[in-house]
Amino acid sequence: MSTRAHTATTRDAMLDAARELIIEIGYEAMSHADITASVGIGRTTFYEHFGSKEDLLVQLVRRDLPPRSQELLGLVDPDLPPVERLRQLAFEMVRYVGTDHIGLILHTEVPRLSPAAQRDIAEAHAGLAREFAAIYREGVEEGSFRSFPPQLAGRMMEGIIMMGGKVVMDSADPSKHAEATARYTADMLVAALRPET
Repeated sequence: MSTRAHTATTRDAMLDAARELIIEIGYEAMSHADITASVGIGRTTFYEHFGSKEDLLVQLVRRDLPPRSQELLGLVDPDLPPVERLRQLAFEMVRYVGTDHIGLILHTEVPRLSPAAQRDIAEAHAGLAREFAAIYREGVEEGSFRSFPPQLAGRMMEGIIMMGGKVVMDSADPSKHAEATARYTADMLVAALRPET
């Protein structure tokens, strides 16, 4: 195995170990020593790959979120009208945030990270944000959604979805409650954006 391949394998092994540790004990409780012990390498090797625990978290999100985002976007039928596309995407996002390790990280850890780390993580899910914005704009143009200032609409959509995800993750059995909570949350989001009657 080449040096470059070995480096990539070691890095991925540490990211995988960190993901499992975050699920088991949480980001705050996880230490560099926990990660390197899980992989069976020396603690100094950690710093050959990551500048800090926060850097590792950012790299984990940057590795795992974009492919998962593409999967989520692929679940939404592009031929549906904006209201139904937004409902589908919100539904999938709530299930994801409530039951997936990266969703958990996004909800629980990102607000505590440095501004630079938050920006890096935001870039990792820019594709999802762009899709939500595009669906919303299309719905406004056709009269299906009220026109709000874009930043407010984006924050509102994010807040509703993250709150729905938190309800799922806080339940006794997240996988059991994910579908119903995601459906209610998606309906609530769409209703909040619909024109007043």
